Amino acid sequence: MNLDILTSHRRALVARPLLLIFAFTAWSLTGPANVALALLLALFLWDLPTHWGRLRREPVFWLLVGVVLVSALLALRAAWLFPSTAPAQWQGAWAWSAPFLFLVIAWWLREDAGLVWPLMGVAALGLVVGVLRKSDWSLAPQVLEGMRYHFGYAALGLAFIASVILVGLLLFRPRIVRIPIAGRPHPLLGWTLWVLGLAFLLGVLAVTQSRGALAGLFLAGLLYALARPRMRVRSELPRGRLTLGSFLLVLLVALSLLWATKGRYREDWRALTQDSQAGQLSYTGSLTIRINLHLLGAAAFAAEPLLGFGPGTSTTEFLIPEGILAVGEHHRAQAPKVSHLHSVALEVLARFGLVGVLIAVLTLSVLLRAYRGLASDPGTAPDLKVFLGLGGALLLFFCLYDFRVLNQDLRFFCILFLGILYGLHLGRDLAPCPERTGHG
Repeated sequence: MNLDILTSHRRALVARPLLLIFAFTAWSLTGPANVALALLLALFLWDLPTHWGRLRREPVFWLLVGVVLVSALLALRAAWLFPSTAPAQWQGAWAWSAPFLFLVIAWWLREDAGLVWPLMGVAALGLVVGVLRKSDWSLAPQVLEGMRYHFGYAALGLAFIASVILVGLLLFRPRIVRIPIAGRPHPLLGWTLWVLGLAFLLGVLAVTQSRGALAGLFLAGLLYALARPRMRVRSELPRGRLTLGSFLLVLLVALSLLWATKGRYREDWRALTQDSQAGQLSYTGSLTIRINLHLLGAAAFAAEPLLGFGPGTSTTEFLIPEGILAVGEHHRAQAPKVSHLHSVALEVLARFGLVGVLIAVLTLSVLLRAYRGLASDPGTAPDLKVFLGLGGALLLFFCLYDFRVLNQDLRFFCILFLGILYGLHLGRDLAPCPERTGHG
């Protein structure tokens, strides 16, 4: 037994740098990120026999196993029904299952909660490196003139991740400005990093012009305003005039973004009132497109309500062009121009049916259990609790208006963010000391 414990300890030591590599490369060098994640998974499977007694009592472990099996079975069924989609089905089964690998991150964080702070720091730094590396700098003049740009990413996905990091930057300001090096705080360095980070993230949000990210930030601000008076311990939460000034700066950028995108609001209004005909909404505006896609998602769910059409089956790119989903000529001509239904919830209904609804309910229940434990844990810093709560709300909101589960940016975000959340949950029984994550 002692040898088993020693071996498990050595695996944990190997996992620590792999966690940092994964966090840094998640949005900058996805090749190394996949390698690091694969090695962490291999170490987890190696650890499985030693800790089977505990893992078999963890609901999230059986959730991961269940999602993998259900996705594989539904992919097999869909490949049999639609043979031409077989490669997409197996790819979809993996892509839908991969976010649940947050258990792997959580497992290696459970005894090393102090790693949460450097993990979040290198993840933010990795995003900065990725943006700088992938940007086409020849477009700088057009961007400065107001052109919407994506920095080499999908604009909505990048804006979402930037909005979550921005929330963290505002909440963790007291920590960042007294960043310790060799045990001593360096406020000049801390303030420099914080100001540069704030400018960078606000710039990304302004240039990507994501109205969804803007709405998410307003939602986060509202939730924070409602929750803060009820927090009994607020010593680590930012306060004072500087905090107010920071939020006013974010508000100013938000208002600037609203002004910069006023043309898109006019397009939405024109699409809704002029381009649309009786009973047929046009596909020319963002709002009307999403309404149409909601109708198509509901139709796909109604056509196959129990098991859906398969994890790799696209409603707009396969079901409608192939005539499998009966829709009017208007949708048949316009819908295939859209790559997906722009909502994780709608895609779950269309691809997994009621089985997907059950998985979603179980996933939410597992995460809510972790959040309840986190809220009552005196060993987790208040600002970290607030960040994880607001970040979870932003993730849920994002999944309602966009669909990027099959893309690596959101997949890696879910694995890392939910891994941190659940790692703190798993570690509660192992590390009862009152300041487990109070200092970074």
